[in-house]
Amino acid sequence: MKRSICTILVSSILFAAHVIPGISPVRAGDLPELITFTSYKVGSLGYTVTSGFREAIEQLTPMKVRIEPYGNDFARMLPLKNKESEMAILGGSTGTVASYGILGFSGKEWGPQPLRQVWRGITIPTSAITRGDSGLVSPKDLKGKRVPFVLGSPTIVSEIEAILAFSGLDWNDVVKVPMSGYVDHIKGIMQGTNDVAFVATVTPTVKEVAAGPRGIAYIMTPHNDKEGWKRLQEKAPFLSPHVITKAPGLPEGKHIEGQKMRYNLWAYEHADPEMIYAVVKALHQGHDIFKGMHKVMPGWNIKQATSDPSPVPYHEGAIRYFKEAGVWAPEMDKWQTEQLKSFHKRRADFEKK
Repeated sequence: MKRSICTILVSSILFAAHVIPGISPVRAGDLPELITFTSYKVGSLGYTVTSGFREAIEQLTPMKVRIEPYGNDFARMLPLKNKESEMAILGGSTGTVASYGILGFSGKEWGPQPLRQVWRGITIPTSAITRGDSGLVSPKDLKGKRVPFVLGSPTIVSEIEAILAFSGLDWNDVVKVPMSGYVDHIKGIMQGTNDVAFVATVTPTVKEVAAGPRGIAYIMTPHNDKEGWKRLQEKAPFLSPHVITKAPGLPEGKHIEGQKMRYNLWAYEHADPEMIYAVVKALHQGHDIFKGMHKVMPGWNIKQATSDPSPVPYHEGAIRYFKEAGVWAPEMDKWQTEQLKSFHKRRADFEKK
């Protein structure tokens, strides 16, 4: 009996030592001991972000976090679908495409997926990149070049198709190179297997390309080319024009006429609301824990969490905390109802096929 009491006291002291002063940790209750995040592979922005989240969650809740890195969209989502993982870091593009059951998610084994936003994260700058000495500056220069086709990643494929479409090109105009994942297709630039990649410019691996012996160059999509942008957005409607002033290898005072898209935290509808609530609370109250881990991390803040979301419903556990934190505006209830209605209609129409 005495031994049990001592064990409890020691455990309590050790846990308290990891709690940030002034912040109340989430009580254990019925929370799981371990939760799993699926993420992009090591060297990606997604893995860096998820690692930061792990620090806050483990310090402010009794839950441990395991990160499982995967190379493509389907691999990241399948564990959530099969209830083997709780959450995933995905581009807003991937989450939206999966929720709508389009592109690679239109097949009978997928269809509209009951994904829910947990946290509307950052807006990330994107661009097509190439080697610094390639001489490629415009999408039209990609004709006849080696262009990656990232297997199992329909959103990356659509983004690359969009860059080609900007100048009226398609896969028939280039040499299609099958690649296994996002980070791999960036590394292919350095390894000489492909001539171009589509990236979030804040991805750590992009720094490696820029620091390499052949440097980095950015493929421009001029914002005044309205017809080019019309073609681009027909392939990837989730991309919008964005001026990038800071990026690896970009000279001071120069800019890139590139794109931007959302980057969110997701779960399936069936994820435990109490667990989701605890995660969201930890990310809010533990913001100071991870905000210095990467230059994009300050953007993962509570005000951003419900601002200009992807057109996909939020998880009920997240909504509960957002209301407590005062960032869920009354009009968001109507928006949520509309998004749920839209999803259920998509799913019903899919099941009739």
